[in-house]
Amino acid sequence: MKKSILITFLAISIAFTFSACSNSTTTTPAVNSNSGEKVTYTCSMHPEVQADKQGDCPKCGMALVKMESADTTHNNSDTMQMH
Repeated sequence: MKKSILITFLAISIAFTFSACSNSTTTTPAVNSNSGEKVTYTCSMHPEVQADKQGDCPKCGMALVKMESADTTHNNSDTMQMH
């Protein structure tokens, strides 16, 4: 009796583990709805990897992150001067 309960518990645990590891991704449109600009996604470890939709890096499997445009990458807080 204890053995069958243990086997059932292990089977359910393994099933939950594999279902949590499923590799499903949702796609988002490649156009930013606010400004109409094309959005590009890149890997933080491999900046040469670029895509027009979210997904995973083909080299390392990390999630691709949205690239910021050149005019928004500079934050004024870095150049703030004391008067």
